[in-house]
Formats: sequence, C-alpha cells, structure tokens
Amino acid sequence: MIKMYFRLRSIAIFTYRQIMEELVEQTISNVNFNKELQQITEFYKCTFEYCDFQNAAMVDLIFTNCEFKSCNLSNIKLKGTQLDHVIFQDCKMLGIQFNECSSFSFHIQMKNTILDYASFFERNMKKFKFEQCSLQHVDFEKANLQQAIFKDCNFLNARFHQCNLEGCDFRTSVHIQMDPETNRMKKSKFEPEQLPGLLAKYQLLID
Repeated sequence: MIKMYFRLRSIAIFTYRQIMEELVEQTISNVNFNKELQQITEFYKCTFEYCDFQNAAMVDLIFTNCEFKSCNLSNIKLKGTQLDHVIFQDCKMLGIQFNECSSFSFHIQMKNTILDYASFFERNMKKFKFEQCSLQHVDFEKANLQQAIFKDCNFLNARFHQCNLEGCDFRTSVHIQMDPETNRMKKSKFEPEQLPGLLAKYQLLID
C-alpha cells in the first residue's frame, strides 16, 4: 500500500509539471513576465494582450501560432527561443536581437510595430511581411529577405549589407538606403523617388 501511494503521488507530480510547462489556447492580458509564466516553456495558440515584458529573459522558450497585441517587449532576451508563426501587432520591440533566436521554424509577422535598433543578422526571412513598422537603425546584415514585403515602413538609418533582397517589395516604404553592389537585388521593387537611396554613395545630385 505504501509503495502504491508513492507511485501515485509521483504520477500526480509528473502530470502537474507537464501542465505547468505548456500553455495552450489561452489569452494572457495585462501582466508582466511573472513567476507563473516563467514556469512555462511552451506556448501554443496563445494571445498576449497589453502585457509588459520589457527586459524579460524569455530564453529557450517555444511560441507556436501565438499573437502579441499592444505589448511592450523592448529589450527582451530571446536566446534559443523558437518563434514559429508568431504575429506581433501594435507592439513596442526596441533593441531585440532576433539573431539569437532559434533558427528552427523561425517565422514572424509584424504589423504597426516599433522595431528600432533590432537585429536580424543572418536571419532567414524569405517572404516575411512587415506592415506599417518602424525599422529605424535596424541591422539586416546577411539576412535573407527574398520576396519579403515591407508595406509603409520607415527604414531610417537601417543597415543592409550582403543581404538577399531579390524580389523584395519596398515601394510604399521610406528612408531606404542600400548599396546594390553589396546586396543581391534582382527584381526588387522600388518607386522612382526611392532611387536616390540606392545611389547615395555616389553623391549624385538628382533633381
């Protein structure tokens, strides 16, 4: 009887830990990255609303088919974290090093989000979509942005170097400056008024 009791108790503890480590189809609102959330390692189809996770260490986590709305995520640490089809909308995300995320199933979508001073160094972002985003001082060095869509984005002082920009659509964005000699840009889409940003290093006077 005693042996059976301990066995049942162990099973109960194991089941409890499994539940605590995964959160499925939940809406999380108006919280910070508290101790309860820190116990969870996997989030599936969860929605985060009006949360303040600024400076949180969100490392080695898995977010799958999740959505963040109106959240402050500035300077969060994402080392080893998996972002698998995650949408960020109306969020503040200053200074995030996306290059430290897991490369496995990395897929994000941004809408009306501030991403200033972020880094996408060497990220594979083929066909990703950024809509109405601030991308000032963002580092895209060596990123694969093939066929990505940037709609109504601000690229002031953003850095493009050794990027694959083939087929990208920049037509509705502003403050674009990049060097066609150091980036792959075949069939990228621009408006005529954006061309000076592609010729800046030549210091041409274009009227």
